[in-house]
Amino acid sequence: MQSLLYIEVNLLCLLILVLVLFKVRMGNDLRNRQFWFSAVLMANILASFLDILWILVTKGSMHVAPLGSFCINAAYYLMASVGSFCWFVYSEKVQNSRFVASRARIVACAVPLMVSFVLVLSSYWTGWAFSIDADGGYERGSLYYAQFFIVYGYGLVTAAHALLGSFKKENFAVRSQYLALMYFAILPLLFITLQALAPNVPLTCVGVAVALLWVFLDMQEQKISLDPLTQLNNRTQLAKHVAQRMRHRDAGQTLCLYLVDVDHFKAINDTYGHVEGDRALQRVANALRRCCADGSGFPARYGGDEFVLVRDSASPCDAKAIGAYLNAELAQGNAGEPAEYSMRVSVGSAAYTEGVRTLQDLVHLADKELYQVKAARSDS
Repeated sequence: MQSLLYIEVNLLCLLILVLVLFKVRMGNDLRNRQFWFSAVLMANILASFLDILWILVTKGSMHVAPLGSFCINAAYYLMASVGSFCWFVYSEKVQNSRFVASRARIVACAVPLMVSFVLVLSSYWTGWAFSIDADGGYERGSLYYAQFFIVYGYGLVTAAHALLGSFKKENFAVRSQYLALMYFAILPLLFITLQALAPNVPLTCVGVAVALLWVFLDMQEQKISLDPLTQLNNRTQLAKHVAQRMRHRDAGQTLCLYLVDVDHFKAINDTYGHVEGDRALQRVANALRRCCADGSGFPARYGGDEFVLVRDSASPCDAKAIGAYLNAELAQGNAGEPAEYSMRVSVGSAAYTEGVRTLQDLVHLADKELYQVKAARSDS
């Protein structure tokens, strides 16, 4: 009965992971980091399957030679290691970490994974990670905990990185995403602890399945609320934020909306291609994040090459000051990561007054000032 429960729980976890993998692969978001998330899912699907095989062997429902038992256990350990490494790469890519900024750095991060492979595969002769006796009995090796720390070390390192990143003000729009990355390391460890109290229930796979499902659901939520290219708030979130700020205004503060337009964006696209055009938009988004690093503003992508910044001000709305700040940030960013072109933005502003009722009213007023700014520049 206990072995049946063990298999049923594993099958349930396996089914959850297969469904999540199917949804990820059927989605239209096939960016590089999604490849790594799919790899995490596939590694854990195989691990659950191997765990089912092992319980069938240990309970005598399936008979294999000692070599077969070793292969099942070795494959399980290897899938755990691969899954952990792929999670590390995925998580660090979500955080735009320098650790995985190039293939060479990813290979360097894979050194513990290679050590894990050596420990597991050589255990057939050395028994370092585990050993299988002549009767098929399993026993942990002298370096078992080294293997354990490699597997969970990847998760703990990237979880700590995500926790620190969640406190950075420039990441406030994606804070829930950073926290979801952190929970992935916590949940499996919590369930491993619980499994010590209930050894006949595969709670480790439950923890992993719940954590990956949580991350997947957070991905879907981010798609609803964030612009996929710039990772700024999208227009839907902007409308919600402006409506809420209109209802709950701070006394003595002016609610300002700044409409930011990239100068000569069409020329960048036509000359350097759409990939470089996307990169240009991301540079503007990063400048807006730095502008809101103190948490005082709400940046969003309005559409195309237009962005919006909403913030309270103790003085009248000053589009000129915001434009000067953003252009200085863009110039500084270009010095750090040189592009073949220089970038500037034009900014128009609008203040919330009693005659303004919607986001579109504010944008319309800001667009009028933006047009005047561009016209004045072309005349000079």
